[in-house]
Amino acid sequence: MTSYQANDAPAPAPSPTRLGRYELLGKLATGGMGEIHLARVGGDGGFEKVVVVKRLLPELVASADFVAMFLDEARIAARLSHPNVCEVHELGRDGNDYYIGMQYLEGVAFTDLIATPREPDRARELRVVAGLAVQACEGLHAAHELRGADGEPLGLVHRDVSPSNLMVTTAGVVKILDFGIAKVRGATARTALGTIKGKYAYMSPEQVRGDELDRRSDLFSLGVVLYELATHQRLFKRGSDFLAAKAILEETYPRADEIDPAVPRALADVIAKALARERDDRHATARELGAAIAAAVPPLSPGELAERVAADHAIELSAQRTRQQQVIDAHRAATARGDAIVTTAPTVAMRNPRASAPPSPPPPRSRSTIALVAGAVIALSAAVIAIVIATHDRSPDPAPSTTISPPISAQPAPPPSPGPAAPPRPEPSPTPRTGSDRKTEDGRRTTISGYLSIDSSPYAIIYLDGRRLGETPLLHRSVPSGRHKLRAVTEHDGERVITIDVPAGGAAPPINLTW
Repeated sequence: MTSYQANDAPAPAPSPTRLGRYELLGKLATGGMGEIHLARVGGDGGFEKVVVVKRLLPELVASADFVAMFLDEARIAARLSHPNVCEVHELGRDGNDYYIGMQYLEGVAFTDLIATPREPDRARELRVVAGLAVQACEGLHAAHELRGADGEPLGLVHRDVSPSNLMVTTAGVVKILDFGIAKVRGATARTALGTIKGKYAYMSPEQVRGDELDRRSDLFSLGVVLYELATHQRLFKRGSDFLAAKAILEETYPRADEIDPAVPRALADVIAKALARERDDRHATARELGAAIAAAVPPLSPGELAERVAADHAIELSAQRTRQQQVIDAHRAATARGDAIVTTAPTVAMRNPRASAPPSPPPPRSRSTIALVAGAVIALSAAVIAIVIATHDRSPDPAPSTTISPPISAQPAPPPSPGPAAPPRPEPSPTPRTGSDRKTEDGRRTTISGYLSIDSSPYAIIYLDGRRLGETPLLHRSVPSGRHKLRAVTEHDGERVITIDVPAGGAAPPINLTW
């Protein structure tokens, strides 16, 4: 029989409990290039501060390109000192591990704000939108104006301005996250001309085409975010990246006030200009875009935004604080008992835990450790993940491999006891295993493949039986037939694990995940 084996590769090394001066309390999420940890740094006199540490995935350390991208992200973010950009404390290396220590943020991601229903008081809600967008423009302008040590502009383009990379803190301050794929003059990692990086639904037309980019590409992306905040509808969400790209390049964009008449014409005009297909027709700078938004709708101040965040998201924010303290307390208790420190949650909950698949059960442990793991899993849920940075790569993904196991021989029936002759017993069939096979004319066995289609909003990295299959959307992807364990991992929110049956020579029912 043939079998699709997913776990033949050597098991990855366990996560460390410390990186440099940071004590790792628990892993929050894993993205395409790094894993995110809640961490703590101590000092004299009982000083203690909770931070976030991003660690480059161990399997990517051997790749000079991925190391260069990781280092470039840290260097760019470290040079950006602005209230509307997530603060980076340091870039470090501990043995073979590269890591970035950065600011711990408590607040709400723009993805959550877009996903909520429209408020009855639309005028007030649009003032919230204006307040958020104006601050995002200021942070983006600071990034675009960044200069090198020689005083010359670095020409920074974020390339991944999207709702998952924008959040508002409990202080009412908007933060821009994740400069992992930013383009900048003098960067160590090079992007070949025509290479596309980013999320298709938020790309500018020139980014979709793979053209050379400038700051106005980010303004288009921010215009998409502004449109979605104002209307609570996705602008370029389609069934595949191809269709999203086609919509960006060819379709007529609906105006925000056509979708929602409550959007003032002046604001709809600003959004339409930001979404101009030709970059020369857009605003020249992010600051200019921010000024136009403020002129169209009076924005709420950071203090007023903080009041709205506290009032509208009180339950989520309280849960964040409780979970953070649970992680710290569980870690402290484990250290006092001398237990092994658990730094990896088996499954991380999503942004909306009620809509998530239940976490996979951990392996059997002692009762004390089970209690610790349970507390850690609860602590590492969705509300915390929404405040951290993860990154992803858009590089080609290797196809899954198959391993052919030798046939399983059926054991003959034992000889019958003396007595009347019994009819011959049929030979039992081999135990079914994952994957279907058939014999070729020359007697060899070969795997019969089936097909799998899966999409996700936002995009997710898909693993089939532990092997990376690629990023969504995956359309009519050939995989060995049989029963498989499929794991979908999003950029920030966590993961889902489901079981799928792929028929031999046929297609499994399409899967469409929403988070």
